[in-house]
Amino acid sequence: MSQYKGKPYIVNKSRQTLFERLGDFSILAAHIHELPEEMRSKLGTVTFPDADTMAFTAPGVGEMKFKIVERNAPERIRLLADTGMVPIYVILDLAEEAADKTSVSATIDADIPMMLRPLIGGKLQEAADKFGEMFGQLNI
Repeated sequence: MSQYKGKPYIVNKSRQTLFERLGDFSILAAHIHELPEEMRSKLGTVTFPDADTMAFTAPGVGEMKFKIVERNAPERIRLLADTGMVPIYVILDLAEEAADKTSVSATIDADIPMMLRPLIGGKLQEAADKFGEMFGQLNI
């Protein structure tokens, strides 16, 4: 497995509160419009078919679906990307910085063949940074 760890983002919420809100995509659906326009345009079209699934269509990427497959309260949420090829996991780690501040970071964990890593590793690193940034910027 190859791991690509994104930059951490500080959110002004307790870790438990943030875990509860990020772990239920129906809450995210109600707040996705609060992201900055620049971030929304990079995400493309985002939908939430159910409380555990997020789907988006982004330029240059196509359609991706992410389903919550693990909740480890209050520090981790694990998503599986439905790529149809290799399994790609997005792991959201929540670290308490203070009673009302939480650090959110995303890690992409994928079983990428060695010869393809140089070709797509940079894109996966960028995606890990964008996931953390997106979840960090949501004011939920």
